[in-house]
Amino acid sequence: MNNHSLHWSRFYWMLFLSIIPVWGAYAQLQQSDRLEIPANPTSTEQFEVFSLGEQGLLSVIRGNEWSNSRNEQWQFVKYDSTLKVIWKTTYKLDFRYIPVMAYKGEESGYWIFAEPDTDRFLFMQLNYNDGSIDTYKGNLLSGVDVQHFKVIGSKALVSGYYRSRPVVIVHSFFDHTTRVLPGLFEKNTELNNVDINEVDGYINVITYAFRKKNCVFEIKTYNYEGKLLKKTTLSDPRYSFISGQIVPLNPDDSYLIGNYSVGCTQYSQGLFVTHVQDDEPQEPQFIEFSELQNFFNFMKPKRRARMMERIGKRKSMGKENKFRYRLLVHELIQTENEIVLVAEVYYPNQRSSSPIVTGGISRPYISRSLEGYRYTHAIVCGFDKAGKFLWDNCITIKDLTSYDLQEMVQITPVDDYFVLAYPQEGEIHTEVISRNEVVVESEKFKITAKSEKEKVLNNEDNYLSPWYGQYFLAYGMQRIGTSSVGQGREVFYINKLTYKTEDIGKATKAEASRPR
Repeated sequence: MNNHSLHWSRFYWMLFLSIIPVWGAYAQLQQSDRLEIPANPTSTEQFEVFSLGEQGLLSVIRGNEWSNSRNEQWQFVKYDSTLKVIWKTTYKLDFRYIPVMAYKGEESGYWIFAEPDTDRFLFMQLNYNDGSIDTYKGNLLSGVDVQHFKVIGSKALVSGYYRSRPVVIVHSFFDHTTRVLPGLFEKNTELNNVDINEVDGYINVITYAFRKKNCVFEIKTYNYEGKLLKKTTLSDPRYSFISGQIVPLNPDDSYLIGNYSVGCTQYSQGLFVTHVQDDEPQEPQFIEFSELQNFFNFMKPKRRARMMERIGKRKSMGKENKFRYRLLVHELIQTENEIVLVAEVYYPNQRSSSPIVTGGISRPYISRSLEGYRYTHAIVCGFDKAGKFLWDNCITIKDLTSYDLQEMVQITPVDDYFVLAYPQEGEIHTEVISRNEVVVESEKFKITAKSEKEKVLNNEDNYLSPWYGQYFLAYGMQRIGTSSVGQGREVFYINKLTYKTEDIGKATKAEASRPR
């Protein structure tokens, strides 16, 4: 072998070695199973999916069975973890009612329907085990703007606004009695959340009020019968508490974690955590966004450097930084040793279309806003069980918009990692972190048709939901066909996606141990 050949041989060998770590780190997301449900071309249908963990999933298809039928037919199908049918059942909704919201319980799913311009409501309960359906009628309040719907025991909690004031209504399925929780019907007050503690039978109503130029954050705790037990008030002369979630330790001891602002605005300045004991909140710990290690990683390097330089200058001059970020805070995730907060940063973005596929979460069916939202990035923060801030990370979201403000980035703990993922135009974007370290950079995975002979021609809507273990559910509507020339056919699809973390870092370790 001459020197010229030896030179190129070494070059290709070095190129091969440089590629190995990339192969080892990429292509971790796999399409395990796929379900395709043909869409009915003669009717308008809506499709919804509820994750049931290891018990499988529930799909709901709404539409008119016949063109002359006034009643809307709802078809419920439960699938096991391999996407095989367990049972099917249908329900014909009286045309006088319109769907308002859905709530996913542990053993049953619930739907609330309203008869417009009346105080008559209908509740439907679907048993996950056998598909049996029970319905309950009740008289609530006419014209209430429903924002939250949850079920605790045999009672429905319906909260929203009545004559521009907050109200929480408790309706019993058994004796059909209805009562309004006391102490909430106040002006200049917004509902933040209705949190239920099924173990202790408590109902926590979190509100945000404007009083005498101050913003007051309150938690009112009620028992199962609707009696007001206690009130916890958070107020700070400098900051306003925008949202908060309760992490109960025992009936008289809990932590509150959320986001805060400077002044009475909805623009987040950072995160806070406070210990609440015997109804008295301790001194909150405020964590400004600039104190997070990775919050600004969604920016390009030069822009991020300029931002950090400006932040440093203001701090050196004793001036406070003011940020204008809107945060969509997810429900807290509790692992064995940590409490994990996920929040997406978004901006309003004018849109006018309406999708026909909806996410399987507790959100309104009606009053769809014409204003869409654009997401820039999501943050992930870890706290220990004592409420101490431990770490943070970030995933960049590029050019993602949503018709409604909803959770797009999903997170799943797998082994000692967290898999972050979000859907976009028929693709799933993923990133894997280990606390404050990114161990697998951003990847894209294309959702393909079930048959190798067909390809996806168009993607209408894309949704993603954590399922169980290392599995995700991707679902939505696609047009598929054998050729891009024809129209193809429309299907509702459900994909089971598997994320395998076994090979993360193996290629890098192998490269490091290879003799030089």
